[in-house]
Amino acid sequence: MAVLDLDEIDKKLINILQENADLTYAELGRMLGISSSTVYMRVKRLKERGIIKRIVAEVSPETLGYNLRSLVFLAVDIKKYNDIVQALLKIPQIKVIYDITGEWTFALEILVRDHKELSELLDKIGTIEGVQHTSTAVVLRVIKEDRKVTPP
Repeated sequence: MAVLDLDEIDKKLINILQENADLTYAELGRMLGISSSTVYMRVKRLKERGIIKRIVAEVSPETLGYNLRSLVFLAVDIKKYNDIVQALLKIPQIKVIYDITGEWTFALEILVRDHKELSELLDKIGTIEGVQHTSTAVVLRVIKEDRKVTPP
């Protein structure tokens, strides 16, 4: 079944789960007018198809002391691309790695507790063999952050 083969119940289910994944199958069933076992089977099928990657809790970083978010852009020696990716994947403060077009090779979203940790992390990234130069932008405030995707 192609993504466009989603019926209206699947679309509603996806939207509801993106808003509140804490609902039980019984609650979802009542909202959708179907049985909880049907909800379970639909969620299972959506996971198997890769439409729902996983259902997780969204945590507020600031409440856990992660008060500084930054975007770090990297220009790299393309011959070292795979080694650099492997090194970046091992750094827990890096939350997102984008392979991008243009002047930079990568855009990273990082989350740290303070400026000292940011400075140490930038030093660490800068010492990865093949990283040629970086540029960092500290996020002052998040105006919009919406990871929800509406099915077509």
